[in-house]
Amino acid sequence: MNLNILFEDEYFIAAEKPAGLPSQPTVDKRRPDFFTLFKKQLQEERGKDFYLALHHRLDRDTSGVMIFAKNKIANEPLAEMFKKHKIQKTYLCVTQSKKSPANWEVQNHLAEVRDPVLKKMKMKSVRSGGDKAHTVFRRIETYTKGLLVEAKPLSGRMHQIRVHLSENGMGIFGDDIYPSPQKPAAPRLMLHALRLEFTHPFTHENLVIESPLPEDMRQFIASLTS
Repeated sequence: MNLNILFEDEYFIAAEKPAGLPSQPTVDKRRPDFFTLFKKQLQEERGKDFYLALHHRLDRDTSGVMIFAKNKIANEPLAEMFKKHKIQKTYLCVTQSKKSPANWEVQNHLAEVRDPVLKKMKMKSVRSGGDKAHTVFRRIETYTKGLLVEAKPLSGRMHQIRVHLSENGMGIFGDDIYPSPQKPAAPRLMLHALRLEFTHPFTHENLVIESPLPEDMRQFIASLTS
């Protein structure tokens, strides 16, 4: 598997994470993950001392752009940008049809709970406690059987977009944790990290790094119009 590089300069490198790969190593050391595969690819191409540092992640079944630090000088500025939400993330998702305004946002508090049926940790909205979560949404396209929605999280909670949509009756196709439409069946979670936008901490340029919508999502969207 040759992983696609989307952007690179002296400090950072961004690449396209395929769906189905965890972002980072898991408890099962035999299981492939995106960070390890990408680092191995770069070290094979550029030498075994090539440096790569991970500062954020995507859910296993989410595809799209991820950015890494290429040297230790870049570590702290990149970490700081993520911590202070100075990197604007934009996602595309295919959701269940529902009458909705063209633009809306969700602000609430989310807490982690254990699902007794799935035996997994998940997030849910809570009236007290939890952490503040804020997402801005925009309806892009309406299809016969679903919607294409843009999501911009303004906070960084686990599964934030998935929870905010599912609790609004707009579950993402292919979601195996939160309520979602079952027909037509999606090949995986229809969620894609489309874009990262930020001011470069060293050059002060305004950067926009995009990952094109993958073919499996394009094909699934086409099936919603028939």
